[in-house]
Amino acid sequence: MSSENAIEVTDLAKRYDGIIAVDNTTFHVKKDEILGFLGPNGAGKTTTIRLLTGLTRPTSGTIRVAGIDMTREPNNAKEHLGVVPEVSNIYDEMSPCDNLIFAAQLYRVPKDEREKRARALNERHDR
Repeated sequence: MSSENAIEVTDLAKRYDGIIAVDNTTFHVKKDEILGFLGPNGAGKTTTIRLLTGLTRPTSGTIRVAGIDMTREPNNAKEHLGVVPEVSNIYDEMSPCDNLIFAAQLYRVPKDEREKRARALNERHDR
């Protein structure tokens, strides 16, 4: 990795049951730069963000954040990332509980703990 780059993506691809969501994408982000993704629906923006943040594993290609391989050391790489979504962190197509679990994933809350916390918060809200 170049010492000038904070993120390096090489030949990144993601396929779902034969559907190409991200197609051999290569780019880099220099230190102190801000990266934004713009494009039409279905262009692969969300999938790319999920790949960059370690929430989804790539079909092929490499992602290095601060020189750290996202596939091999996702927790170490995530310490160097900050993501600001376009509007909000709430996804309408997901239930409130699933949204809470998703947010807990971003902060590396262990799976059994995040599900327990999400259910407890939902139960408090329903009262």
